[in-house]
Amino acid sequence: MVGLRSFPMNRSSTHVKLVLGLVLLGLVGWGLYVSIEFYEETEESGWSLDALRNPYLAAQKFMTESSIEVTDVDSLARLDELTNLGTLFFSDANQVQTPRQLEQVMNWLDVGGNVIYTADAVSHDDDLLLREFSVDVDWREFEDEEETEDKTLSQTLREYNRQLESGKSREEIASSFSDQEEFVTLVQFADEIGDVEVAFNDSKVLSHPHISDSGSDSGYEPFSWSYSEHGIHMMQFEVGSGLLTFISDPGIWTSYHIDQYDHAYLLWLLSSGEGNFAILRSVLRDSIWVLMQRNATELLIAAALLILIWIWRTGYRFGRLLPDDLSQSRALGEHFSSISHYLWHRRQGEYLVEPLRARVLSRASLTLGEFSRVDQTRQFELIAQRCDLNPEAIARAFGNNDFSEASFVQTVRLLKRIEQSL
Repeated sequence: MVGLRSFPMNRSSTHVKLVLGLVLLGLVGWGLYVSIEFYEETEESGWSLDALRNPYLAAQKFMTESSIEVTDVDSLARLDELTNLGTLFFSDANQVQTPRQLEQVMNWLDVGGNVIYTADAVSHDDDLLLREFSVDVDWREFEDEEETEDKTLSQTLREYNRQLESGKSREEIASSFSDQEEFVTLVQFADEIGDVEVAFNDSKVLSHPHISDSGSDSGYEPFSWSYSEHGIHMMQFEVGSGLLTFISDPGIWTSYHIDQYDHAYLLWLLSSGEGNFAILRSVLRDSIWVLMQRNATELLIAAALLILIWIWRTGYRFGRLLPDDLSQSRALGEHFSSISHYLWHRRQGEYLVEPLRARVLSRASLTLGEFSRVDQTRQFELIAQRCDLNPEAIARAFGNNDFSEASFVQTVRLLKRIEQSL
């Protein structure tokens, strides 16, 4: 009797199990997908190192996006090295303090240069450019004491911690501390441009004799000036074919404030339509360690290897000191041999031949009558005559202390021969 074959049934059962398994996996995956909540979170990482080092980085990027090439300059001495320069912005005050610097700036203005210059209220008497144009800088007078009242240090720290806990960045907190009631200055341009709103720091104001008294003879006279309720914050002079602009507050173009009002637009308007834009500022230089890490990594690795080799060469002992084992002692000859090897490795071979030299000199003083009464050169001659040797060889035997292995053996042999001959 032939048995029935059940292979088709087993195969269909396997297919059903496989389909059920796939459906189950799909349901589990769909459930996980539904339970997952997708969201976007922006983490405030703060300002980059370049932004912290360069307060005008945002202004530079803005000018670059406006198809104006921007460069940093750290000294007026580099002014002649710059090519195709159209506008020079002095972000730091008191940059013109010598007659040579003043002549350099004036000559550049005469030929069509464009200068934006920061005025300083602290030591503007030392600024020759301000003196040349009779521009004075003063602190504005506050109307009442409440306007100048400052918070105590503890109050400032508590306010700082409170804002920090609320999620504000350090830059936003610093900006909020400096925020006071802002007085907008309207800078007037031609009709096609109109008025530009700028929030200068109103604690410093500019003045010029021609503005207060049009009949005064002050040399250069401004053709334009802009002011707020508290005084003048910007004035412009024509110098030859060039343009000179004095401002009381360069902070409007720092990364903290350039996005406010029309600050960026004003910077673009004041820049020359031709040539590049250069910012004269104090540039923070990288330390020599950072420069070496960036440009001389191989040199640092080689120096580290040399130091390790020097430590290995000069370090005669490593590890903890072990107590002396007094139960065993070495022979006297082994002790002398160890001392000799130690002195030899320390390049102190003269201590090894010194006893032999002393014994030879003592024997010579006994056998040679006048030996002890003559100088060293004559002593060497007497020994050479007695031993039938060259005086120079005798001098080398007693005077040479810089031994090699061959010279040490030769010196010992020569001293032993002299001792035997005496």
